[in-house]
Amino acid sequence: MPKISPQEWFKSPLGQYLLALEYDYINPVVMDTFGFYAIQMGNFDIDFLDQSRIQNKFSLNSNHPDLMTSNEALPFDEASVDLLIAPHILEQMIEPYELLKEIHRVLMPEGRLIITGFNPVSLWGIKRLLSFDIDYPWNTKFISLSKIKEWLPIVGLEMIEGKMGCYVPPIQQESWLRKIHAMEKLGDRWWPMLGGFYSLVIQKRVHGMNAIQPLWKKKLIKTPVYSAQRSRTFRLKP
Repeated sequence: MPKISPQEWFKSPLGQYLLALEYDYINPVVMDTFGFYAIQMGNFDIDFLDQSRIQNKFSLNSNHPDLMTSNEALPFDEASVDLLIAPHILEQMIEPYELLKEIHRVLMPEGRLIITGFNPVSLWGIKRLLSFDIDYPWNTKFISLSKIKEWLPIVGLEMIEGKMGCYVPPIQQESWLRKIHAMEKLGDRWWPMLGGFYSLVIQKRVHGMNAIQPLWKKKLIKTPVYSAQRSRTFRLKP
């Protein structure tokens, strides 16, 4: 049996370091997203929605949840959610593709999904392959970015922005994490695809409406119009 749960690991020095970076990447997108309902999924203590301008915000299956439910069946109406944040959820799922389909169902047209995941093509991915550690996160699926990109158009979602981060090796010593923090800037410049995690901003596709033909036309021709709009808790110590 695993000794460390996801909740415990995200409270560790390395987990806190990772969440601080992810918060900095996600927060500008959250602040720039508008609507009526925002949902955060996850099982750790951080509020990615604390700077959101959306009034109705709910946490799902967190340490202090507003709602508890199965990730496979979200308790929301179809096309009702404007923003959904799912950090490190897909890699914990038996069927991550099915969760993407369920998220597509509940998202509003043009609604946004933000996901984060561990990158298998990184120092973190190497450790997972070479170790026999049964603790989180090394016992989860590291889903490649190419696989995510393959799934998205099938379920009707489109990636509009993506970033990687956490280029440091996965060590738990807080003092060393501070010393090698400069690797983040170096990684962004020299090896941007080798970050320990990826953060993706995804949008629900909208196929538009059928064009309305003039009344004198005897035969209506359905012409689809396609549109695609492109649209702290933890901080690193100096």
